[in-house]
Amino acid sequence: MKSVFLKDPLLHFLGLGFGLLILFQFTGNQESEERNVLVDRETLLTFLQYQSVAFDREQFELFLDDMSQREIEDLIQEAAREEILYREALALGLDSDDYIIRSRLVQKLRYLSEGFSNENLSISEEDILAYFESNRRNYDIDPFITFTHVFYNSQRRGEEAAHRLAEEKLVELNNEGVTFEEAANHGDRFPYFVNYVERPPQLIASHLGGDVAEDLFQITPNSSLWHGPFESSFGFHLVMITNQAPQREPAFQEVRDRVESDAQAAQARENTALAIQEIMDRYEIVIDPVLMLAN
Repeated sequence: MKSVFLKDPLLHFLGLGFGLLILFQFTGNQESEERNVLVDRETLLTFLQYQSVAFDREQFELFLDDMSQREIEDLIQEAAREEILYREALALGLDSDDYIIRSRLVQKLRYLSEGFSNENLSISEEDILAYFESNRRNYDIDPFITFTHVFYNSQRRGEEAAHRLAEEKLVELNNEGVTFEEAANHGDRFPYFVNYVERPPQLIASHLGGDVAEDLFQITPNSSLWHGPFESSFGFHLVMITNQAPQREPAFQEVRDRVESDAQAAQARENTALAIQEIMDRYEIVIDPVLMLAN
């Protein structure tokens, strides 16, 4: 009987077919299970947290509970789509030797470290004040000036004519008491602004030149007095200065909110650095001796 089985091709074929059927059923079921994508509440919470790079479970549970049925259905589709594409990418080996994916994974771990290390970040009033004292120069208030001007274009009129018109107009402006608001009714059109309100010296220098900016900051503000002419690369300017303030150090309370925000950011960066260092401390870095001989 044994010899008949070994010699009969039909029996060989039937035996092979039966074996393949069993193998297909086993692997088919396994593949079917691998192709199941379970989306539950935990899946959606995780998906939401990673999408926003924030790890406040309570917040996202409330957010999920407030969603409409349609919004939940859309969210399920998005989470399932991400999982399926991820599995297909792994199946194709797209994660192998890909520096972009490597960088993204490192970035994700940094986000995780930042989120967990700063989850309960709090900072005291003493810490805020200490940060202010250590970084006081960062909160200096820049000097500024407020003025308007009447301009005569020397490129269009010629330097001599523009200067003469400016001198004549200066007398008129002061005699007739022309106000700040009326400046735009006189002179030529200037390429930049007519009115400069609380502008820093760097901006004034970029528009009118460094020499003019320096001169203007030396003048005492007076809302009824015109000065000039001052010459820039564009022409001549008649100026009324209504306000000016030198650089100064602010009191703590003036900038407290800004200091608090900066102090919290600094503390968050420090916490994240410590969290990452704790991870690195679990590993031993082995350096190829050849590298140490390179120099």
